[in-house]
Amino acid sequence: MKSFTDSAIQKLRKEGLLKKFSLSVYKKNKKIKFFEKHENNKYFFIFSAGKPIVASVIWKLYDSGKLDFEDPISKYWPEFGRKNKKDIKIKHVLNHTSGVSLSKSLPDEDYIDLNRISRWLENYSPETKAGERIAYHEVTYGWILGELIERVTKKSFHENFNELVKVPLKLWGMKFMTENNLNPPQEIHRHESSNLDTIPMIFKLFGLNNIPLISGTCISNSNDLALFYNEVINNEKWISKNTKNKIFKIYAEGTDHNDNMRNVKLGLGIRFDSEIYFEKESDKSEKSFGHTGLVSCIGWASIEKNISVSILNNLLLSSELNRYRLNTLSSAIKKDLNTI
Repeated sequence: MKSFTDSAIQKLRKEGLLKKFSLSVYKKNKKIKFFEKHENNKYFFIFSAGKPIVASVIWKLYDSGKLDFEDPISKYWPEFGRKNKKDIKIKHVLNHTSGVSLSKSLPDEDYIDLNRISRWLENYSPETKAGERIAYHEVTYGWILGELIERVTKKSFHENFNELVKVPLKLWGMKFMTENNLNPPQEIHRHESSNLDTIPMIFKLFGLNNIPLISGTCISNSNDLALFYNEVINNEKWISKNTKNKIFKIYAEGTDHNDNMRNVKLGLGIRFDSEIYFEKESDKSEKSFGHTGLVSCIGWASIEKNISVSILNNLLLSSELNRYRLNTLSSAIKKDLNTI
């Protein structure tokens, strides 16, 4: 007898909306073997589904008293305060309200040089005052937080990620560099519905040149992304209850001016109650959080039901078709969990 997830996958395959993919599920602090036939150990570019991973380094630094979410970024990075940016706090970047959200003025060749990116950020004139408007920080999010982390700790972002997140949570399949092209991520493909013509080639070049992917993405397998969310919910030793209470608070709610005017609820590096996490007819009061990545991937968790899910794809769709794909899979997974 087919499961709901089996049927959903078969349906999406027939519709041409799946290529290479992998999904993993945890419930009540245990990995659910029922779904392992749909899991592989391949690496995927998870794009902005990695934003909470970047944020988790900040969470740990807050937890150890090395910074506060209310601190101005210029406290640690004085040059960032230029051009009316002294009032931008760490929380404003985490909830996409800093006013430093667009990268159109950055030359394409500078994307591979983090030093030039930092100088560009220092001379950036914000679009709005800090905290005034939600505008999704597609790439500036990771660039700002990555430099901040290095300024606070005097260590590289990668050292901090490995020391504070990767090793303690045993996320052995998660990384921010391709590591000299050993075990490369799945090649990205573009569906006819997608207008992201240059993305597959750009990320192929990133991989070949071993460029750090701090701009809001990382590389992972599905197990490690689901395990990350499981640990956020269940691991009391990794992050204190007080810090979790801060993370799970809604800091910004309303219209996202960089995301098709979509209504959003934002915490500190995480998003709440997205339509993608739910069946359309289900109760939306359930406290769920997570993050999607470039019309392909998602990691999400339910605090109330103690569920953690990751769905990774290498096929870029239109926004509408991707919401349909992820909603179809997430809904099927939830239905199967009710029968296990």
